[in-house]
Formats: sequence, structure tokens, C-alpha cells
Amino acid sequence: MSPPKKTKSMSDFLAYGGLLHGITSRIRQSLELQEILTATVTEVRSFLQTDRVKVYRFHPDESGQVVAESIAIDRLPSLLGLNFPAGDIPPQAREMFVKAHQRSIVDVAAQQIILSSNAAPRSIVDLSLEDIRLQPIGDILQRPVDSCHLDYLTAMGVLSSLVVPILHQEHLWGLLVSHHSQPRAFKEEELQLVQLIADQLSIAIAQSELLTQARKQVRRETLINQITHLLHSPRNMPEILQLVLEQIVRAASGSGGRLYLSETDKNVRTLYTCGTQPALSTQEQPALLEENSFWQPLMQPETQPSQGGDSLHLQIIPDLYEDPQLESLTQAFRPTPIRGLLVMPLYHGSESLGCLTIFRNAIEIETLWAGYWDKDQRQQRPRASFEVWREYQKSQPPQWTREDIELIESLSLHLAMAIMQNRLYQLERHNLELNIARVVAEESSRLKSSFLASTSHELRTPLASTLNCLQILRKGFYKNTEELNKYIQLAEKSVRNIIDMINDVLDITKIEAGSMAVELEPVNLGSLLEELRDLFSLESQRKAVTLMIECEVNRVYTDKCKLRQVLTNLLSNAFKFTETGSVRIKIIKQEEPPNIEITVVDTGIGIEISQRELLLEPFVQEDGSIKRRYGGTGLGLAICKRLVELMGGKIHLDSPGKNQGTTVTVTLPDSTHSLKDQT
Repeated sequence: MSPPKKTKSMSDFLAYGGLLHGITSRIRQSLELQEILTATVTEVRSFLQTDRVKVYRFHPDESGQVVAESIAIDRLPSLLGLNFPAGDIPPQAREMFVKAHQRSIVDVAAQQIILSSNAAPRSIVDLSLEDIRLQPIGDILQRPVDSCHLDYLTAMGVLSSLVVPILHQEHLWGLLVSHHSQPRAFKEEELQLVQLIADQLSIAIAQSELLTQARKQVRRETLINQITHLLHSPRNMPEILQLVLEQIVRAASGSGGRLYLSETDKNVRTLYTCGTQPALSTQEQPALLEENSFWQPLMQPETQPSQGGDSLHLQIIPDLYEDPQLESLTQAFRPTPIRGLLVMPLYHGSESLGCLTIFRNAIEIETLWAGYWDKDQRQQRPRASFEVWREYQKSQPPQWTREDIELIESLSLHLAMAIMQNRLYQLERHNLELNIARVVAEESSRLKSSFLASTSHELRTPLASTLNCLQILRKGFYKNTEELNKYIQLAEKSVRNIIDMINDVLDITKIEAGSMAVELEPVNLGSLLEELRDLFSLESQRKAVTLMIECEVNRVYTDKCKLRQVLTNLLSNAFKFTETGSVRIKIIKQEEPPNIEITVVDTGIGIEISQRELLLEPFVQEDGSIKRRYGGTGLGLAICKRLVELMGGKIHLDSPGKNQGTTVTVTLPDSTHSLKDQT
């Protein structure tokens, strides 16, 4: 429409232009619809100088609500926030607003309604909906006001009314209304300006809707990113799924939720729950809700008919007490406030993973109506009063919006992908563990076979030597007493070797079976080391290998027999594999953490770096040449490791490499306080 003509006074022209500029500036400055509506009614009422200006918004059910209002105090009562039934603005009136695209003016005193037009108005006594459809809108200009409409405005205290439609996407979004308690005529310039403002409001509504959609999209993507990040966090999967379920229930405004997962083995089921849950009776109902006949078909995609192209088969029950499919479960829900539910099956391809169930409680709705009206009776006459009437609706079924459904579908897709990825990972990990176990078992079998072969050889040699000595003694094939003693000593040595080997086997068997006990006591390290010096003195002299002992600790609280056995085995190995140089045993105290550290260092043949950990396992020696050259069962270090661990300590084997010596470090807990307590 064209702006006011300049033939009018300059002050009026500036006033019109200033108001329009102010409203449009406010619309451009803010995308918040409520701020724009509030500013609009304030500015328009200030311009028109009427008693009330309001914005009336239609609901989907064609009722409406006053969403913005500016009033003159003590002239007309406030209607802000009040709702009006659909019948207050009948369908033909709403269609007229859409077709006119302009405004209607009611003069209560003159009992006339005018539809604005550029042509001169003419009177129409009777105007039907069919006339509106057939006639051009320019011909519909002025007619008498319906008596009900007059009574309606009179009851509100209104003598003049201006109504301008607010359109959005060719639909009637609402009305911009001016009420005055006195008769008032409207200038053409005023009507044009109000119409321009209504057009600007249409733009603001479109912008606000875009903003609302953008904000919803941002919130949705933020939530999806948070849950996706959680699904791939380093936590264990059960903890992740519990947290994700709680977040999805909160995001969907649910009161409770269930995540039911069926493994590849159909007998394995996992259930996560949060919030309010139904009280199932195990005598009458299945153990799990998801085993009910309502849930089971949803988790079998091949039996599900297509639902409008929706491959997810999401199922919504707005009111579980009205759905015959859940009749057998209503008793389980009655003790709870749950009224509606949503079931989202989880699939990966054609494989069913389970389902996600979200509950919503019954809601209470409070509606403020402008005057009492009976929904079940047709209003023959307008309401005589518009005083606030509060309508309470209790235990109403919750509503699920399209946004709710899209959010849950998106989250469920990410959830299903994470569950499937975890299953594939667990399957791969299980297969890897099986392969490792197979390799270990094969290696263990090989080592045991090798151990039996070598032990048979080790036993056969001393047994044969002992048998030969006994045969020589029985037949008297010796020359004198000195030769006799020599054969007796040889037989005794062979028998002792056999006993040592049998003891090693028995020790490792008892340790592996967990039947070896630990007896802790104060041990005098000085005395123990002197025993060891005496025990290995002959070996030290025979091989010309020096035995050096350094001890900075007087006593330790441990198992004396097992500590002696460990040190004896370590020193025996050190002398066995050392041809020249020295063997050193050193004992020191560590402050942080409080430990006793025992090291046995030799200058012997050393070991390969890659073999350090393996040599602490049973039946292992570095290679066959060592076994053939030095003998032994390969149990010595393994027994030492198990005994040290029984005493609460650790053992570590180290060597720079071949022919560079070996260092064995034993760390035992320093229980000096226990000694003090005993003292």
C-alpha cells in the first residue's frame, strides 16, 4: 500500500512515518517474537490512542490466546494470557480474514462492520459464506453487524473495534486487534499504517520461526554430539549405556526408561533402567517387560509391516490405558504415574539388537479462559462475562511431538551403531584371546614335553650312575677303602640330584595349586647370609669365582625357609653359569616406598634381552645348548618368582646381553613396623 499522502499535515505524516520506522527498527533489532509483539501493541496503542491493543494467536484446534497486550488502566480489563474458544471466531469469519488480507472495523453504536477497501463502501444486508467465495473481495465492503457479535463486544465493554489479520505462509496466524470503550472512527492513513505493521509482524513471525528452528537444531546436534562422545569414551560399556540411557530419557522429557539388549545368543539378555518403572508381577507377567507380546514383534523387523516408509518401526502409545495391546499390563502401571510410552526398536541392518523404551507421566493442564463456557453445549448466545475461568484437566495423556520423535530416532541410530561396534570389538577381542590362549597352550604343551624329555634324561643319568656304583659295591670291584668311599659318595651325590629335581617339581606343583602357605617371622639376614657363604664356599673355591656379600639391613619380616630357598636357587644359578669373575649378593633398604631390595649379580654368560621375562616361566631355559651343557629342569627361576610373590614381593631379571652377566633383583616389603609391634 502507498504511504499517507503529503496533502495531510506534516505533523501527521511524520507521526505515521515515525511509528512505522520505530516498529520496523524493533523488528530488525530483535528476533525474539515476544519482544516484538509487546513493542508492537505498545506502539500501536500509543499511536491510535485506544483503550486496548492486543495480539491474538490461533491454536491448531482453532481456539486462541491473547499473547501480547497494551491497555489503558481502569478503562478495559486485561485479557493477556486468556484463551478463547474456537466458536468465538467462526470459520466464515476466519476465511474472510484470509481472503480479505486486510481488516474489519466494527462500530457498535452504528451496528455496522466495514471491510476495508480502496473503493467507496456500499451496504450489503445479507452476506453468506458462498457469497464471499463467489464475489471479488473489492465488492464486500459494509454490512450490518450480527447481533451476537454486538452482544459479544458489548459484554467486553467495547464500542469500537479494529481487527487486522496477521498471516503466515498463507495461513491465518493471528489478529492485531484494537478495542476502544467509546465510539471511534479510523482514518484511512491509520488503517494503512496498522496494515503495514501487521505485514511487518508476518515477517517477524517468519524470522522468529527460523530462529526457533535453528535453536532446536543446535540443541539437538549438541545433545547428539554429547551422547556420541559418551558412546565412544574410554569407560566400560555397561557404564556408558547406563549414562546414555539417562541422558536420552532427560532429553525426551521422560519419567523413566529401559534399554533392553538381546545378545547373539538369544538366551543372554541385558537390561538397563532409570527413573520410574512399572511393577511387574513375576507370577502373572514375564520376568521382563520386553518379553511381553507387545514388545516382541517390534524387535522382529521381518514380521513388521511398513509404516509409511519408516524402517525404524517406532511405536507410540499416547495413553496406555486406552490401548488394547497393553491391557494385560495395566495393573503393572497403575501404582505409577506413567501414562504414555514410546518404544524404539534398535537394529543394525536386519539384525535386532533390542529396544529403547521411554515412559512419560500423566500431565495436568491448566487453561485460563476468558469467561466460562461449556464444551459439550453449543453456545446460543455470547458469554455475559469474560472474567477468568480456570479449567483444570488432570491425568491427561502426554503428547509426543514430531521433534521428540526425530530426536529419539537420531539418538537411537547412534546408540545402535555404538552397540554393534562394541559387539564386533568384543568378538574380535574374544577371538584374539582364543588365539593367544591356543598359542600359550601349544607352547605350554611343547615346554612340558621338552621338560619331560629333559627331566627323563636328567633322572636317567644319576640313576644309572647310582646303579653302577651299587653294582660295583655288590660285586666288590674296588681295590681299597678309599675307592669304596669314592663310589659311596658318587652314589650319594646322584641320589641328592634326583631328590633336588623331584623337590623342584613338587614345589612348582604346590605353588600352582595354591597349597603352599607362608609363615612370616623375623629373619636375621646376617646369619642367613653366613649360611649361604658356607654352602657355596666349596663351589667358589672350585671354580675360582669370588663370592661377595654386602648387607645394610639387619632383619626382615618374611618366610625364612622360602627366602633361603630363593637365595639358594639364585646363587646356585649364578655359580652354574659363571666360569670366571665374581658373584655378588647385596641387600639394601629403600625408603620410598619402604622395601628391602636384594640383588644377585654375576659375571656369567648373560641372557638375550628378549628372553628376560620368559625365563621366569616354568620349564623354560634360554636354548637347547644351555640345557645340554649345564643341565637342569628350567624350574629354578620360576619357583623363585612364585615364592617371592607369595611373600608379597617382586622379582626382576636383567642382563645387558650375551656374556655380559646377569642381575636378579628381589624386592620384598619392609615390615619393620611389624617387628616393632612384636617387640
